[in-house]
Amino acid sequence: MLNSFKKNKLSLLWIILTLVFLLQTLSATAFAQIALQGGRGLFRLQDASLVQKGDLYIGGFGSFFLGMNKSESTALTKDYHFSVIATYGAARNLELSTRFVAYQDDQAHIWGPIGDTEFGFKFTIPVGHERIVNVGIRNYFIIPTGKNHNLSYEPFTSDHLGWSPGVAISFDFSNIIYFPLKFYFNAGYIDRNIRDELFAAKIDQTFFGSGLKFSIKNIIFFWEYYTEQFTNRQEVKFAENFQVSSQGVVFLGPYNFIITLAGDVNMANPTDITFFEPKKLADWKIWFGVSKYLPVRNYFVEIAEKRRREKERKALLEKQQLIQNERLSAEENIKRMQELLKKQKKARKKKGI
Repeated sequence: MLNSFKKNKLSLLWIILTLVFLLQTLSATAFAQIALQGGRGLFRLQDASLVQKGDLYIGGFGSFFLGMNKSESTALTKDYHFSVIATYGAARNLELSTRFVAYQDDQAHIWGPIGDTEFGFKFTIPVGHERIVNVGIRNYFIIPTGKNHNLSYEPFTSDHLGWSPGVAISFDFSNIIYFPLKFYFNAGYIDRNIRDELFAAKIDQTFFGSGLKFSIKNIIFFWEYYTEQFTNRQEVKFAENFQVSSQGVVFLGPYNFIITLAGDVNMANPTDITFFEPKKLADWKIWFGVSKYLPVRNYFVEIAEKRRREKERKALLEKQQLIQNERLSAEENIKRMQELLKKQKKARKKKGI
């Protein structure tokens, strides 16, 4: 018993020391916190700022939920979700992102089908450097690649091609106060079917949210509120629409992986008609995200530098070859002149001159 206690104590001490080491070696500037949909952001909210030009972030987010099945007191309801995301800084004021739902639980099979695919872009409105207020315009398109839609424990989705324009506003106080603090505000529209009447369908929604993040030493803490509201359905009240409060932490893990740990708390009270059919929402969800920074910009810079050196080397060789050819031509001209002088000298001797 005593040996077991000592082993557990040593293991716990080792874990604490490892976490302290990782957190102390973390550079606060190493972050470009990536959102659930891809793109620089908080969690579901987008940042008006972008990742740096030429930077690539790839990773994934997974969620987990367990609940007691009320119809069967001994059965558990489970829900799993996994998304693959990528973000690329295409230009100084342009960011590209994509999200592919590789797995979503359909509550029927051990391994669920894939979900929808999203492609988005975001650009900032430049208003000067060292600014507090940042404004960004975000757009993303929803491709209905998922087998099933409007699943339980997930936000509403439709089986149509969708489009979502919006605006992101960030207030960054890191440069004016000692305590690093940043606020986020997002708002926009979700047209769930771009082939029907624009902004008029029963399935169309608006979205908005707010959040903040701050860091203590080298750990980022964040909180946000996010909601999606049906626009053209007066019978559905505000509180009955999808809305969650999310909170979590971000830190640097082994091999420079950016790790996000977060939790959702459901704040909605849906009825049987809110999502057009009876549908449950998860009371809570645990999220785990991992992103990896890839310096693609450096890779392209190295390629460009290599090509530049190769071009300079080729130009130098061509110049040396040109000099050599001119030298050979000059030597041949001298030989011809010498032979001509010899012939002229022999001709003068024959004439007795």
